[in-house]
Amino acid sequence: MIYSIPYVILIVFLGLLAVFYERFKDDANVSMKINIVGIASFFIFFGFRGFVFHDWTSYYYEFDTIDVYKLSTYQLGNIKEHEPGWLLLNIFCKSIYDSYHFLVFVITVIDVVLFHRFLKKYTDNVLLSMVIYLAFGGFASMCNLLRNTLSIMIFINALPYLEKRKPIPYFLLCIAALSFHYSSIFYFPLYFFLHRHVNKYVYLAIVIVCNIVFVLHVPILLSLVRIFHIGGDFLEKKLEVYTETTGSRGIGLGFLERFLTAILIFCYYEKLTTKRKINQLFINAFLIYLSVFSALSEFDEIAKRFSILFLFSYWILWPEIRKCFYFPNNRLLFNGFLGLYCVLKIMTTVNHIVMDYDNILLGGIKSYQERKYIFDKEFENPDE
Repeated sequence: MIYSIPYVILIVFLGLLAVFYERFKDDANVSMKINIVGIASFFIFFGFRGFVFHDWTSYYYEFDTIDVYKLSTYQLGNIKEHEPGWLLLNIFCKSIYDSYHFLVFVITVIDVVLFHRFLKKYTDNVLLSMVIYLAFGGFASMCNLLRNTLSIMIFINALPYLEKRKPIPYFLLCIAALSFHYSSIFYFPLYFFLHRHVNKYVYLAIVIVCNIVFVLHVPILLSLVRIFHIGGDFLEKKLEVYTETTGSRGIGLGFLERFLTAILIFCYYEKLTTKRKINQLFINAFLIYLSVFSALSEFDEIAKRFSILFLFSYWILWPEIRKCFYFPNNRLLFNGFLGLYCVLKIMTTVNHIVMDYDNILLGGIKSYQERKYIFDKEFENPDE
């Protein structure tokens, strides 16, 4: 639990600021200052972090092996794969200041600017949505999934063009997102249906099917491979081994959270879609998130990687659901549940020695060698 303390402090601090913002939202001067404090805290926490979480090892290696003086012959060390946008960003940062922490700083600037731009357009309380983002995988996204997070932040800023049916800027931003992470290819077809109205009971039917698939561990992907012989016997055997190795997710806190969210959306479907038509887009994104998560549930890591593409629906829908409660006491109860759930989730999911937080501005950080030793001891040689 000790490693989760800094993360809990941040989420509680932002939560309190969100409460104060709600109280003083009619005072433009005060509410603006509260927002500035919250966004600045978010930025400082991530922009000046040390070597925390897991994936910094590969990102550091990629950045370190780039030689900006040999780009004409594409001599970029032993890096095997490059999304062009990600590669250019690394080259740009290294040519200015040869420090991995400078790269992290620049990425955080881009993420925070795009994130705030999106939230400011689609939610009344930016800080509350930031809390929800952090509770639903935001810490891992900001610290681990650097390429993926950049692509998601770019895409969510394409949603206004989807809403206004402007294909050129929408697809250009999707291409920009694709240049940072190839999984963004799944955003392209959304232009044609994500905005469409879905009947309330069609929504409910999809939710029921998704939950049945998840609870009964129906191997959707493996079944499709077997039926259509995709990839032949080789892929089928690989998937079978991978299923046996990773196992299926159980019915736990995550399942209850998704189920509760789905039920609340159904209960307030009319309010959500009539008072604010754009909410239909986010409900549809939630349906895709739920469908992907359920269909790929036998593959833990694959389910995470693909479902995260549509997790942005939570950042908007939970604050919107909160506004649907008629009685103030129900809203207070929901606020209490939301706050408690976010804290408990962080305490249980962000609690490992490799997540031990440090910050350049707050007393310095552990060296690369020390962090690499801890990482190797935990994951390469766990018995030592």
